[in-house]
Amino acid sequence: MADEVKLTYFAGRGRAESIRLLMAAAGLKWTEEHLTDPDRVTQIRNEGLVMFGQFPLLQINGLNLVQSQAIIRYLAKKYGFVRDNLEDNTRVDMLAMGATDWYSLGFPGINWYPEEKREDFIKGIMDKSKSRYIPAFEKALKDNGSKGYLVGDTMTVADIILLDVILWVWELDETLVKESTELKAFYDKMTSQPGLKEYLNGPGRFPQPDDKYIQDVKRALSW
Repeated sequence: MADEVKLTYFAGRGRAESIRLLMAAAGLKWTEEHLTDPDRVTQIRNEGLVMFGQFPLLQINGLNLVQSQAIIRYLAKKYGFVRDNLEDNTRVDMLAMGATDWYSLGFPGINWYPEEKREDFIKGIMDKSKSRYIPAFEKALKDNGSKGYLVGDTMTVADIILLDVILWVWELDETLVKESTELKAFYDKMTSQPGLKEYLNGPGRFPQPDDKYIQDVKRALSW
């Protein structure tokens, strides 16, 4: 029997996108509820479904999971996106956390910035990407041999989180990926995986956040 999976978030990428990517790679089918109504947000909170009042919320087989990193790690362990020994899993965690730090430079927040400040904000993100994160992940991929993944010869949660960042970098300046031998091979391998390919080219993949998305989030959260 297939797992029953529902994701509750906004109609955009944000903190839910790595979750979607992992579910797609695992071949899961899921439904989504997109929040726009502050009364619905209040109802979910009052029902005790979100421990800290925050989203995303993933409901799977009777569990109500919150905190995006906890959700990702649950899915990774449940569907085999981890390694089979402590040392390799520690390296997976290191690289996943490094990719999360890269993502946290502000990629999903770009379009939340005032237009007159956006160019400088993007430049800051890309400069740090070039000086710190691209060299580090190029080396990590190279150190793993020609396998195309960060750790071992199968996809792990670290690869999923890295892909989320690389997709943003590709949209902003694809030459940075194309000029990075290991990252380009990684990008090609990951985006050709059947589940990921279907998701990334399908209707469930959201574009970068626009003004409507930003206003919907603000309205839903009563900002």
